[in-house]
Amino acid sequence: MATSEKRFYYGWVIVAIGFCTMLLVQGSFASSGVLFAALTQEYGWSRATISLPFSVALVGYASLTWLSGRLFDRYGPRRMFPLGALSLGLGLILSAQARTPWHLYLTWGVLVGQGLNLIGFVPHLTQMSLWFHRRRGLACGLVLSGASMGTLILVPGTQYLVNGYGWRLAYTVLGLLVLGLLMPLNALWQRHHPADLGLYPDGAPAPPPAVAAQASALPTTSWTVRRAMTTRRFWYLFVMVTGIGWLSNITNVHQIAHMVSNGFPSLLAAEVVAIMGLMRAAGSTIWGSLADRFGREGIYTIGTCLCLSGLACLVNLSPAAPGWLPYGYAVAYGLGAGVHGAVEITAIADIFHGPHLGAILGVLELGWGLGGFLGAWFGGFWFDHWGSYHGAFALTMGVSLLGCLTLWLAAPRHSRRVVSPPVPLREEVL
Repeated sequence: MATSEKRFYYGWVIVAIGFCTMLLVQGSFASSGVLFAALTQEYGWSRATISLPFSVALVGYASLTWLSGRLFDRYGPRRMFPLGALSLGLGLILSAQARTPWHLYLTWGVLVGQGLNLIGFVPHLTQMSLWFHRRRGLACGLVLSGASMGTLILVPGTQYLVNGYGWRLAYTVLGLLVLGLLMPLNALWQRHHPADLGLYPDGAPAPPPAVAAQASALPTTSWTVRRAMTTRRFWYLFVMVTGIGWLSNITNVHQIAHMVSNGFPSLLAAEVVAIMGLMRAAGSTIWGSLADRFGREGIYTIGTCLCLSGLACLVNLSPAAPGWLPYGYAVAYGLGAGVHGAVEITAIADIFHGPHLGAILGVLELGWGLGGFLGAWFGGFWFDHWGSYHGAFALTMGVSLLGCLTLWLAAPRHSRRVVSPPVPLREEVL
């Protein structure tokens, strides 16, 4: 037993693979703002028209997240993740050949969107909940920090390539990186469950006491998608996830265009987004670890307050604004936004943990796609009608507050201490 306790836990290899994969996957997706600005400059299409392919990607992502969750539960990452890398890589390469909006609807809207679906947020964070129980927040935070590091590295890197060699070459190179690195990495070294290697979650020499207690106390209780959807807590979480989708995508797609329209050079704007990615990477790890120790709701509230401070900087951005304002946005919003994924998955896993967690998380991720579609489209719509993004970002502050409130109503703090059977919606007490 002493030997098994000291043996290196393969779960940390899974975390490292997840970190590298999310770096390329989410970094590629976050570069949508670079592509958005390049298309605006080259073709002069309306902001709403150019926003639509990115919104289509989010709708496609949202409509099939439930399926990616079920596929992950059934087939695991070694089969599913290489397929996702193939879809994402081809989508990026073919997007580089697009010459009309409908080309982008098929390439970015379908292929990139489904690549994100198959190898992105839902399956990775479901996997972390299988490999870790006590350190679930830390593991999720580390994987999510990979996504933030992708923003730090790939957004300015892609912008540099776009400025020097054109956006077509930039996105071709990005697609080749995804294909050449992510397909072999995940096909060779991924594993689905700790039991595949004769291990227990967290590297414990025996099942963690809390998990054993849950299993013995509730031998016939298992969360399914249908059962989860009969509870108010599910729908509170759905609203929270929808708000995160709105917030993430209105900023991803429009932040660079907003800074450029207020007099900042495009490369400087990309550097600001890179700083935000660094702050988000740090925040994901910090918030995940703190949420394990001090609870989900309070930590999420602190992160939300930081997000609001960052959004306030965007709202007040103008050609005459102080030079520190974009950097204030990068630091405050980046650090605060790191709380979203780290707390979202841990809160959902606290409440609905079980063999169908991937499917449940996939259905909840419909909210993220819905919010992302509305946020990305609304930013372009608002600019076309009002000539700026200021009002759109001001309304986004209210969306962020609503998401924080619904997490408190979902109350994952109760499920972390007491395992109770699911209560149908009509019987649950508010």
